[in-house]
Amino acid sequence: MSYVGRVATAVQGFAKGMKITLRHYLRFSEVVTQQYPENRATLKLPPRFRGKIHLLRDPENNAHRCTACSLCVKACPNNSLTVQRERDPETNKFRLAGYYYHFERCTLCGLCVDTCKFSALAMGNDYENAAYERRVLTLRLDTPDGVPRPAPEAP
Repeated sequence: MSYVGRVATAVQGFAKGMKITLRHYLRFSEVVTQQYPENRATLKLPPRFRGKIHLLRDPENNAHRCTACSLCVKACPNNSLTVQRERDPETNKFRLAGYYYHFERCTLCGLCVDTCKFSALAMGNDYENAAYERRVLTLRLDTPDGVPRPAPEAP
């Protein structure tokens, strides 16, 4: 390609980009900017937004769906999850003894949710995750009421 052809291709690409920019600039009715602190109540998050993970419960018996198989722990690229399990003396199967989520390590990739065979994990819509102390970012997810709380002693 000659020099003139490359310049023409560059100008064509620039014009195409400016066309898209001007089209968005001139359509005031389709503004996508959200004024975050002022509109917390009406903030619209995208449907595929990924926030902190949540441990889901079975609606029939209100027990956690997690079977402590540790597939989520193996799928996590930066060791954000810790699953403690114990044997049930009656059934001799493993059951969940503790589920710890180290949010300070998490990249919110969602691999743990994708690999869970029992649909026990889901990504939440929490977007205000700032904390002054690092220890409050380690959460215990298997609480009796289902609300994640900072773990007093994390493994």
